[in-house]
Amino acid sequence: MPLERLAFDSIALSLIILVGYGLIIRSRRLPLPPGPKGWPLIGNVFDAPKEKGHIAYIEMGHKYNSDMVYMNVAGMSMLILNSTTAVNDLFVARSQLYSNRFEFPMLRLLGWDFAFTFRNGNFWRKSRALFVQQLSSANLEVYQEPRLQEGIYVLLHRLLETPKDLTRHLYLLLGGTILSTAYGISVDNPHEPLLELSEKAIQTVAESAIPGTHLVDALPILEHVPSWFPGAGFKRIAASAKIAVERMRNEPMEFVKKNMANGTAKSSIATRVLEKMQEDGNWSEENEEDLNKVLGTVYAAAVETTATVISTIVLGLVRNPDTLKKGHAAVDAFVGSDRLPDFKDEGKIPYVEALIREGLRWRPVFPLAIPHCTAQEDVYRGYYIPANTLVLGNSWAILHDPAVYGDDVEEFRPERFLNPDGSINSSIPFPEAAFGYGRRICPGLEVAQRTIWLAVASMLACFDLTKACDKDGVEIDPDVNFLDGLISYPRPYECTITPRSKAIAETIKQNFEQLRQA
Repeated sequence: MPLERLAFDSIALSLIILVGYGLIIRSRRLPLPPGPKGWPLIGNVFDAPKEKGHIAYIEMGHKYNSDMVYMNVAGMSMLILNSTTAVNDLFVARSQLYSNRFEFPMLRLLGWDFAFTFRNGNFWRKSRALFVQQLSSANLEVYQEPRLQEGIYVLLHRLLETPKDLTRHLYLLLGGTILSTAYGISVDNPHEPLLELSEKAIQTVAESAIPGTHLVDALPILEHVPSWFPGAGFKRIAASAKIAVERMRNEPMEFVKKNMANGTAKSSIATRVLEKMQEDGNWSEENEEDLNKVLGTVYAAAVETTATVISTIVLGLVRNPDTLKKGHAAVDAFVGSDRLPDFKDEGKIPYVEALIREGLRWRPVFPLAIPHCTAQEDVYRGYYIPANTLVLGNSWAILHDPAVYGDDVEEFRPERFLNPDGSINSSIPFPEAAFGYGRRICPGLEVAQRTIWLAVASMLACFDLTKACDKDGVEIDPDVNFLDGLISYPRPYECTITPRSKAIAETIKQNFEQLRQA
């Protein structure tokens, strides 16, 4: 290489290094986003909210006059976004920098590293693509809709027979539909133990995927300490919980493979993909395991969240009798009294659509969305954002913004989404924040919406939903102060569920009997 070229390359390299170093120095001289001042070493450990974080971060934002709040919890950088503008600027416009997930060591210890929701890179992209392909509109229409319609008939019959078990019936509806669609496990199979496993497994992630819950997430080196070590109780908790997580993921696939081997397997996502692998010569243990992980994620993600949304809408109807009456009238006007709603009616009853939007907005399942993580350092609005910062979209703040949804955001009022003539008001945004943000938005959004729609429309067509009474005959107002966690649940509540007429009760029984005889 000529000396002149070598000298030129050396100077160019030096300039690049100097410029890069200058940018780093300059960025580090920039202030961090507003937030509470921390202590040496431990940072904002004492400022991190122990409960109702979505509310605490709104209050912090007001205190610092900012829609962003920054904290450092024992070395873990956290940035909370309290506005649609900040969320869109970072999660959408800068999605390449803000689409990673923080891979919590505690979730790995619990066995949840199979779920692509919490993963990055090729594994996430490949898994999400398979998920989207199998839950495309065409596949939904052919494979899921008939099973969901059957599941609704079973739900209505269960509510007719044992109306006090609403929550359990909703879990059976969603769990049964997913098990049937994904694995071909129908109501004739012993699927309730699998649902119980799912509940236990999901509870572990609901408790552990909240930033700051476990010190091991801030200090990953603790992952390698022995379980007998002082302060390592988290490892004993994880080892016990991991059993349920692994059984939840593996037992349904073992069921499918066993039935495929003896020729009794019912058509499902698992059978179709495995058969396609064999036909194309693409089968391998690795590809089968990838499928198993994707289906496990579908199963785990769909049951708890969708059942919670439906239960929330029922709670809103029970607390607001006038809203229930309007829902009854809207369904009756379109569907009539000689049949039950089906998917052909979807999108044609604006009041039901407004009910669903209000349920998603009023009490979002994820008040703080699952955290994103910065791929590298960034500068936004003149503030320095470190690499590997957890970035949380405060969905509660966004969906309770009075400037968007009105001053009565704490009220359950579907009419906020309607025009005076009863049509959907397109100027009021759909509560998409309930499903996440940017590239990480829930890929099962369409499935969830359609499931919720059919369940809510069918229950409105069939039942009166009223407040329960105490021993003195006084009505009990269900609590709207939800249980806190990564997933926000309604507190257990009682309500009275009765058929709207003898005729509708007979229709429910007839549909159920026809289903049993099919």
